[in-house]
Amino acid sequence: MVIAMVLVTLFSGVGMVAATADSTNTDSLFQRTDFRKRVAESVRWQMKNYPESRLIDLYKNFFQDKFGPGHIVADTASAGAYLRRELAEVNGRSQNESVEVTGWEGNFVRVDLAVIKENIIDYNRFFDAFIKSTSLAKAPSVKDWQLEWREIESIVRQLFPDIPYMNEDSKTLETLLSQGKYVIHHSKDYADKYKPHYRLISRKNSLEVFCKLQINRPI
Repeated sequence: MVIAMVLVTLFSGVGMVAATADSTNTDSLFQRTDFRKRVAESVRWQMKNYPESRLIDLYKNFFQDKFGPGHIVADTASAGAYLRRELAEVNGRSQNESVEVTGWEGNFVRVDLAVIKENIIDYNRFFDAFIKSTSLAKAPSVKDWQLEWREIESIVRQLFPDIPYMNEDSKTLETLLSQGKYVIHHSKDYADKYKPHYRLISRKNSLEVFCKLQINRPI
């Protein structure tokens, strides 16, 4: 395995482009060249490396960037128990890279649980970084996120108009967001093909803990 010391460059770059989509700046955000460029780069990367992705799976990547992992942690004890159960099911890597950037801002990264099984990262350090990450998302309102997602979806449709079940997934997501919800699971197609096992870690907690791991792309 090639180990790359690249997170310093990655995370310093993210800080310069972070933006929020609140009601006062959504229009200007969507008009920004870097917004459209970074969304397109993220979508192209996922479709190249995970070609079975449906619109729901692309959505999940972008909503994780915005909302982080807080929604899956009821309490520390249950989060730890669930992680250990999932670790028992891990047989090798489920990602192309150990650490993969989410969305277009790169607020969070997906870290393959295989790094624990392979003794690259100590369980306690991993879990501590994960728990600390649950409170670090500067999440927008669901209404503002719905507006941003519509812009992201329009870019997806321009780039990959033939993704299977595009219209069905679009309706599912619109209904979800109109109900004030935003969380959704990977599609069955994605789950069956890639068997994802990862946790979201804030980039603020990743630099020290995961600085020896290869990462998929700069942002």
